[in-house]
Amino acid sequence: MPATACDNIDRLITVEMRFASGFPRGIIPRLYDAARALHAEPLTYRAAQGLAERIKAGEFVLLVTGAGGPPHLPAGETDGPVGTAALGRALGIGLGARPVLVTEEHHLEPIRGSFEAAEFPLMDDDWVRARRSHCAAWRTLSGDLEADTRAYAQMLDTFAPAAVVFVEKLGVNEKGVWHTVNGARVSAAEVGHAHVLAGLARERGIYTVGIGDGGNEIGFGVIAAAVREIHPHGRMCRCGCGGGIATVVPTDALVVAAISNWGAYGVAAALAVMLRNPEVLHTPEMEALMLERCVARGGFDGNYTAQVPFVDGTSARVQASLVTMLGQIVANALRSHERGF
Repeated sequence: MPATACDNIDRLITVEMRFASGFPRGIIPRLYDAARALHAEPLTYRAAQGLAERIKAGEFVLLVTGAGGPPHLPAGETDGPVGTAALGRALGIGLGARPVLVTEEHHLEPIRGSFEAAEFPLMDDDWVRARRSHCAAWRTLSGDLEADTRAYAQMLDTFAPAAVVFVEKLGVNEKGVWHTVNGARVSAAEVGHAHVLAGLARERGIYTVGIGDGGNEIGFGVIAAAVREIHPHGRMCRCGCGGGIATVVPTDALVVAAISNWGAYGVAAALAVMLRNPEVLHTPEMEALMLERCVARGGFDGNYTAQVPFVDGTSARVQASLVTMLGQIVANALRSHERGF
């Protein structure tokens, strides 16, 4: 059954590998349990099922990512771009969706490199209007609240998306402030106003998915009370705003992962099982190329704060290995075999 495979997918993507100091440890299993307590199904299963039920071939899906900014992470992190590209590819191949990448201007190039390596390059609107397959549309934002709000409304009008997915995209806390996982304040210039898009989409009845790894990303609003209890900075951040890092921005489905990219891979793997199509999940070789291109275009590892092929302190080899294991879960879930004794 797909749900059985997705239970194992959930377990794999929530294996925590954080540094001994500097980052909150031991929170992912507890955040996962809080999210899982809301629903009977595995988190990746529920997100994938919701997408599969709503997306028809040829329809658009908005994919929103981009974390970090100058001066420490000039073009953003490697966590987010690669996972978003992998999920955009999965939705295109598996469901015939037409991905639309949404991010801030300074995040664009690492994401562009990731999408190119996923064989879904970001193309201009002439290609999109021609309904070309294996490509994605894109929109960038300025970081100005009024301008971004107008842009989000226009995107929803133009694309009439079947779903909006947020991958490693920070959401505001109860005071309207963004924070890093370590409790530091983040400016709108770094991360934009994606919470506005989440609200507009939900007002229009558009299905939303949030994928994150800390409790400060869009989607975790559905378990905000648990984040306040579990996360060391859940109630009290380091910036003095008094609101903690817990975001209050909800989504219809939440996927908790040890690394946000892994959550996106988990949803892709769940789709591969549901659709009985292993090609929906990208290969380890493609994973390595996506990370390489992301870094080459300016992506920084968010933990090392360096332009190196790591994601949240885990190596390129770990990323490829994770995709290998997800691929094995998918393959075995779709394979019948009699042992013979």
